[in-house]
Amino acid sequence: MNSSSAPSVCITRNLPFSPERVFDAWLDPTFAAKWLFATPEGEMIRAETDPRVGGHFTFTERRGGEDVEHTGEYLEISRPSRLVFTFGVPKYSADVSQVTVEIQPRGEGCTVTLTQTVAPQWAAFKHRSQLGWITILEGLAACLGDPQAALNRQPGDASQPGEVRFIRLMPGPIERVWDYLTDPDKRSQWFAGGPMELREGATLQLLFRHGLLSPDENPPEKYREVHEPGVPMKGRITQCEPPHRLGFTWEGETAEQESAVVFELFPEGNEVRLILTHRCLGSEHERADVSSGWHIHTAFLHARLSGNTPPPLWAACEKLDAEYRKRLHLVS
Repeated sequence: MNSSSAPSVCITRNLPFSPERVFDAWLDPTFAAKWLFATPEGEMIRAETDPRVGGHFTFTERRGGEDVEHTGEYLEISRPSRLVFTFGVPKYSADVSQVTVEIQPRGEGCTVTLTQTVAPQWAAFKHRSQLGWITILEGLAACLGDPQAALNRQPGDASQPGEVRFIRLMPGPIERVWDYLTDPDKRSQWFAGGPMELREGATLQLLFRHGLLSPDENPPEKYREVHEPGVPMKGRITQCEPPHRLGFTWEGETAEQESAVVFELFPEGNEVRLILTHRCLGSEHERADVSSGWHIHTAFLHARLSGNTPPPLWAACEKLDAEYRKRLHLVS
């Protein structure tokens, strides 16, 4: 493969762990089996590594009665800064790609940069691949003991009728998180822009323009206007207690279908616990829609605050929409 002309995926994630600990997590088969190519509903039944140049790895996960094997060869091993390997899934294709993991010190932790060179015939799947590696790196962080990753990967709580609730952990301080909720420019980087007067009873004018969040993705047809040029939504500020609580109404198709959103922020040392509750949702289909939406938008917020690569919005929405519809028993 001519790597100079092949499309590539590049992802960065900051981790609160030493480069040595992060590097070793890729090569220890027992530990890697917990996060590398592992999915929530799968069972890792084989994890083998031969960590030397020319050595091979195999991770086999059982998913829905099928065994999916992930294989590769180590091309470069330079502890603790660089790991290069080939990667393929023989069940689906004989093609392999090359993955480079670079680890640089960053304060008391490190920054991981992962680059995958994708074969040209798989270019249409670039964003799915990007989402997969972002999910894998989040799993790595969670398994190493990062409380933000462990909590933020959890689904929203839909145990109360007509409601969904997300609990997320963000890097502080609380004033910075509040700015990302209320400042139009900052809010447009993870959710929606538009003016917001910070007083109860004030009018809110959100502008959903998701082309700003994922400019190189093609949106599903039904969301094309949301992508570009953008879709406005009016609301009303119902709660405003800087920098702890913000609430507003959420426009429905009719006035009777209006729902309510509340953000609550709680400082916890150098972190901020964010609790997002969306109430008065009129149907399970609406709950599924807003659940997948808030899941991806809070992931964007965490990425912006942390300096990580955010997920590709439309690829993530497609995956999360299917997961929440299954969770709410809308599909078998």
